[in-house]
Amino acid sequence: MLFGRRISKIRNKINFFLKIVKWPVAFLMIWIVPAAWQAFRRYYVIRHQLNWHNLIYFAIGAGFFAAIRVMILLRRGKAETLEHEITHALFAMATLHPVERIELKETGGGYMTFSGEGNWLIAIAPYFFPLAAFTMMFFAIAVNQAIGCFPDWIYIGLGMTVCYNLFSFAEQTHPEQTDFKVAGYLFTIFFLPGANCLTFGTIFAFSERGINGVLFFYKLLLYYSTQNFQALLKFF
Repeated sequence: MLFGRRISKIRNKINFFLKIVKWPVAFLMIWIVPAAWQAFRRYYVIRHQLNWHNLIYFAIGAGFFAAIRVMILLRRGKAETLEHEITHALFAMATLHPVERIELKETGGGYMTFSGEGNWLIAIAPYFFPLAAFTMMFFAIAVNQAIGCFPDWIYIGLGMTVCYNLFSFAEQTHPEQTDFKVAGYLFTIFFLPGANCLTFGTIFAFSERGINGVLFFYKLLLYYSTQNFQALLKFF
């Protein structure tokens, strides 16, 4: 009982903190978008320096999954719904909201219930966090730790999972989503573009050069964000 009360107090503090940072985070994501665009342009400028061996296998995986999805699996299936609800559940548990139930409906769709008030991060998580792709990335890191390298099939798997998540996001993101109502429609519009630039940019950077690629990507983001801020100050 005492432990449960402590968890409840910590959960309330987390929810309060997320309420405070909600709009600062939204505006930060707006700021990230042009910096991410500049970073992607930088990748094009230095394209001759990129690790194309990895990227080609990544593209093979993405193209293979896209072809299968377009030709065979035209509609969203239970796998996407389950991943969607699991993502909600993971962020619920991360913010100390015990998950009570996950259920998939025979007619499509599903839901996840949890204890506690909830927060915007739980509501919006499946629309910016590509769970399958990040799971594959962490699996790749584990494989590298075990055998000392990244096999080519790892990059194929990353390409397939990224493409899977992109299809899933495209199907799930629409104005009728009740999750957007919970998080707030204006907040959702502000938050999602930048958040997806970060998450999918991270996966791409990892596919290109592993952890070093991710660090390089975030250095570019920091550099261009700083440059844009200095340019804004000069403008005023």
